[in-house]
Amino acid sequence: MVVGAFPIAKLGMLGIKHISKPIGNLIKQTAKKNESFKKFVVSPPARLYHTIDVRSKMWMLGLGQPDFIPPLTEAMTIQMGGDILGELFIFLIGVLLIMGEVSRQAKKDQKKHEAHRLRRAELESRITNLTEKVNRQEQEINRLKHWV
Repeated sequence: MVVGAFPIAKLGMLGIKHISKPIGNLIKQTAKKNESFKKFVVSPPARLYHTIDVRSKMWMLGLGQPDFIPPLTEAMTIQMGGDILGELFIFLIGVLLIMGEVSRQAKKDQKKHEAHRLRRAELESRITNLTEKVNRQEQEINRLKHWV
């Protein structure tokens, strides 16, 4: 009986969505209370996204570039900016986790290569010692042959 693969990627994405919502809500609440946070942190990504969204939709519809893009309302700006920053925060956490894992793997590989290098040096030393021992024994055998 074949069991279907557990959708771990979907579960992970669902977890990320659930984590990003409280972060986005916190950003939105902070933006509502703090005017400078709203003006300098939340609004710019929301306005940029809105501009790109309107221009790309107009381009896809073949209507040309708009002369005027209506600005977002304050509530929409806070909503969109909070969502964008929440997703960005989760994305950055993911990037940091991936970078940490890559770094951990690199250190693990470095230790593994160092262990192999030490083992090889030890084996080469033993081979050198055995070669010298064989040479001494050959000399001893030759000396004994001449003596007999």
